[in-house]
Amino acid sequence: MEHEKLVAHLSRLSEEDAITGLLNRRGGEKRINEYMAAHPDEVCAFLLFDGDHFKKINDSYGHLVGDHVIVQSGQEIKRRFSDKGIVFRLGGDEFVVFYTDTSEMEVCSRLEEFQSSLKHANAVSDINMPFTFSVGISMTPDHGTDFDDLMKGADIALYNSKYEGRGRYRFYEEGMEVPHRDQFMFALEEFAKGMPGGFFVYEAQGDEKILYASDSLAKMFKCKSVKEFRNYVGNSFRGIVHPDDLEASEKEIAVQQFESPENENRMDYVRYRIICKDGTVKTVDDFGHLVMDPTFGPVYYVYLIDLEDAIFSMRK
Repeated sequence: MEHEKLVAHLSRLSEEDAITGLLNRRGGEKRINEYMAAHPDEVCAFLLFDGDHFKKINDSYGHLVGDHVIVQSGQEIKRRFSDKGIVFRLGGDEFVVFYTDTSEMEVCSRLEEFQSSLKHANAVSDINMPFTFSVGISMTPDHGTDFDDLMKGADIALYNSKYEGRGRYRFYEEGMEVPHRDQFMFALEEFAKGMPGGFFVYEAQGDEKILYASDSLAKMFKCKSVKEFRNYVGNSFRGIVHPDDLEASEKEIAVQQFESPENENRMDYVRYRIICKDGTVKTVDDFGHLVMDPTFGPVYYVYLIDLEDAIFSMRK
């Protein structure tokens, strides 16, 4: 009897994800195949969830915080879909829900509610980090009647979801292809690395919080690191601009962005001074682009050029 209990315990552990307590891939795949064999004609949805920019959380806050986000996200997915769904962690920041006896309309409704719930930040201590999922969906029996076929269709739909802007969902369609995979290989870090001038991203509303700053921007301000730069400017665009130039600069950006009908691409240009950490005052050109980010809402992408930089100085 004890032996049988031990075998049952080990079997359960072999199908359980160690971090989230959900089923792992082995357990999830087994349950899905069993369900489809017993209900061959039932319409079900295979939902593949993939975290958006999860690597940045690990890189910025460490794996313990990353694990917390994974656990919290898994719990939210389970809460939203376990009423008639088989929920498991595929690995990393990927989860699968096999939602039974459903329709595309019901799936859309559930996903809309789920995506809205994740617009709010995941909090760890005093750390807030907005975090969303992109989702790819395949349906039984139209897109497959076994795990592998459904996974393949959902994976293609997932790539299309990410390609269209992340924080979205797409259903697989017959003939749908994977978009250019190399599009996902580029990150802001690689874009900014080695470029003259500085690059940063900040929220267009509220405190105008800085979301990303390049190493070159920190060096422009005579700071030793991005962390030192963030602290020096108060992690806000308002701390970047010389206090005497701030009001005029923000007014000029607003005029170009919101009072110029011909500015359909939401670009702006303004010149102002900055004060470096060593007290040096520099004049810079600010080239901005207002975009709608699916996670953070309206944000400015800004390229900053030091007019005294030899690369941009006129040759005599």
